Amino acid sequence: MNYTDLFKEITTDENDSCQKSKTELENRWKKLLRFIKNNVSTHIFRTWFIPLRPIKYENDEILVEVPSQFYCEWIDQHYYSLIRAGLERFFSADTKLNYQVVVDTTNPEESKIKPPSSNEQNQEGLRTKIIQNLDYNPNLAKHFTFDNFVVGDSNQFAYSSCLAVAKNPFDTKYNPLIIYGNTGLGKTHLIQAIGNHILINYPTIRVLYSTSENFANNFIDSLKNNSMNEFVQFYRNVDVLLIDDIQFFQNKGKIQEHFFHTFNTLHQAGKQIVLTSDKQPKDLKDLDEQLISRFQWGLLVDIQPPELETRIAITKMKSEKEGLELPQDVVEFIAQNVTSNVREIEGVIVSLIAQVAFGNKKPSIDLVREILRMKHIKTAKIITIDKIKSAVAHFFNLNPSDLESKSRKKEIVVPRQLAMYIAKELTNSTLEAIGRHFGNRDHTTVLHSINIAERNILIDERMKSAYEFITRKLI
Repeated sequence: MNYTDLFKEITTDENDSCQKSKTELENRWKKLLRFIKNNVSTHIFRTWFIPLRPIKYENDEILVEVPSQFYCEWIDQHYYSLIRAGLERFFSADTKLNYQVVVDTTNPEESKIKPPSSNEQNQEGLRTKIIQNLDYNPNLAKHFTFDNFVVGDSNQFAYSSCLAVAKNPFDTKYNPLIIYGNTGLGKTHLIQAIGNHILINYPTIRVLYSTSENFANNFIDSLKNNSMNEFVQFYRNVDVLLIDDIQFFQNKGKIQEHFFHTFNTLHQAGKQIVLTSDKQPKDLKDLDEQLISRFQWGLLVDIQPPELETRIAITKMKSEKEGLELPQDVVEFIAQNVTSNVREIEGVIVSLIAQVAFGNKKPSIDLVREILRMKHIKTAKIITIDKIKSAVAHFFNLNPSDLESKSRKKEIVVPRQLAMYIAKELTNSTLEAIGRHFGNRDHTTVLHSINIAERNILIDERMKSAYEFITRKLI
């Protein structure tokens, strides 16, 4: 079998019928290479995997020829997890990979197998021992998952990008992936969700989550303890590196320098890097231009404060998770008043749980208002759809329930259309939410009514006066 042409063969003829005549080792090795090819770039596959030549497979050990000792070290250091995953899939969980070095296959005298020297064996054994002894606890909080992350317009792109990286950590087209935005918007949740998803689906991959502050502290400790080699090995032998809050690197020149070299080593080896920041890297002060340049290689995604519908969903999910059932009006009140970030919503819910559990109180708007006052969160004047219905109905001498009816009488239809228009203007409610308050009408009917009301306000002075009077009363 000509292994130098293997790339062409497995790319163009995946189901070659000649496989039946090949040895068990060749068949399995070919599947292994296909697996690797699908998880690395074409350049990496040609450079590091095509030259590998399997010799024999027995007693759960595969002996493979490699062109040099450097090949052994590089492959083992940078692609160990990928190869391990392939061996478990196409051979067995106990299969080991051993190397034999061929000096030069073009010279018959030098093509004999050259066993590693005792010094090389000692160095390789020491390096392997260091890697095996490293504590690769991923440092992930298991509750941060994609399943319990509430997705809305403000974070949809960031969520999709993180999920794409998590589903295929070997496809590093988004490398680095950088998530930026203000505090409390879900950056830490997403970056740890990436790690948790990878560990579930690729358990042999080395994933490491760390804050930038922890990276800096480890660096300082390694200097004090004369253990810089362990520090370097620890961060540069992972497959997926997740670093939170890189803004902490500002004004830390020496630490930036070491992170720069760590970044380069991992990136060149095709390892995935994911970072978070409170702002775009280019806006960080006193950050090395080389680092900023490297960050620009990848994909930058931002997270904005959640819109009302997302805040409502977050409030519901957080309260239900804590076993607290909140009335809908309380949920909406929290979502309408706590607008800056998710962390504040969580804080309000925790305080509400404490009041209910230890103060023997029932969840209510008044109780939430008191909690917000203690947290120095100003409450806005809340304009609800129910208040709008009442104001419109009062102006036209109707009952609010008339606006929810199926009546097609003009004296009902016109006020209903106006009420829907005002609801769209003065609240953050979606068309679907507005429709639910007006007899469960669908969003197309709501949109049609809003358009008619808007036109009537422009051409009819009486409608314009009614609109202005009602909105003044509400505001």
